[in-house]
Amino acid sequence: MSSTNDPDGTIPVTTAKEWAENWRIYLATATTDFVTRSFLIPIIDFQNILLYNPNAESVRAYLGLEDAQDVTSVKLMLVPVNEGEEVHYVSVGSAPGEPKSNVYDFTTSCPPTCGSGVGDTLEDA
Repeated sequence: MSSTNDPDGTIPVTTAKEWAENWRIYLATATTDFVTRSFLIPIIDFQNILLYNPNAESVRAYLGLEDAQDVTSVKLMLVPVNEGEEVHYVSVGSAPGEPKSNVYDFTTSCPPTCGSGVGDTLEDA
């Protein structure tokens, strides 16, 4: 979903803001229970957060919705934090140019997409 040359796992900052707003709208108007129990996060998200943000002190996680009317479109977005500030953009490559998104989301929520884990998982708790 990221554009050319953006770090793998990122989404456009404008998309992240829209999804976060959709989540707040959902919470304000929800009449059903939120059903997502967990998120599967690809390792590439963590690897690129560390690669492009070596001085980050933490990562802030946001919930969002791709579709403001569909709770099953829930997303977990990861944003590096440095010196108390979210770092939405990062420079990638040696040539200066347009800043690249630094908001990560290749997450999959459970439900609706639940893997059949091997062995003991927290899903069984």
